[in-house]
Amino acid sequence: MRTSTRIRSSEVSAARPHPAPRARRARPSPTAAGFTLIELAIVLLVLGIAVSFLIPRLRDTDQTRLTASAERVANTARYLYEEAAFRQRPMRLNFDLDNQTYWITVLNEDPDEPEFVVDGSPLSPPTALPDAVAFSDVVLPVLGTVTEGIAFAQFTPEGYADPLVVHLQSRRGDYATIALDSLTGRTRIGEGYHEVGVGRANGDDRRDRPPSAVEDALRRTRSKAAR
Repeated sequence: MRTSTRIRSSEVSAARPHPAPRARRARPSPTAAGFTLIELAIVLLVLGIAVSFLIPRLRDTDQTRLTASAERVANTARYLYEEAAFRQRPMRLNFDLDNQTYWITVLNEDPDEPEFVVDGSPLSPPTALPDAVAFSDVVLPVLGTVTEGIAFAQFTPEGYADPLVVHLQSRRGDYATIALDSLTGRTRIGEGYHEVGVGRANGDDRRDRPPSAVEDALRRTRSKAAR
């Protein structure tokens, strides 16, 4: 007698081992990736705008110092013109082009040993030019163009001053011109290098002379800033 055995398909499938399910890899979300790029673009845009405002201000720093220095020298000259007449004493505005300083002196009251000395006024002590600014030259009728050493302009009690032109130079090569009217004591400030009413000795021109004094002064200011 034949014995037939039927095996259900479900039993066969249950008997076979099932392969383990494969782990699905997590795919980056397109939304998250796009959001990160947008954030990065916004940050770069903000940085670009900030730099566009910052760079001109950094460039204008030297020009601001140059203008402020010119105004201070002009104010000092106007003060001396009025102070000499008020005190009825001759006074001087001294310039040290090697050390980039200027100061005020007054004629003492000693008849035996008259000399110009520093008095106790707030403007008398030497004032140093700020970093990145230096004297280019000082122009006086008697001396002509002075580019180094010490020079001075004298102010008399009678309301007269030596005609004076001072040229300042910044590290970037910009110039400022301060001119003093010898009869009125008024000062004028101009951007750039201008020859105002005082001739140059021997046809001297700033473009033809070695810029050693100015370059040395600017190098000193740069070395101070680096420290």
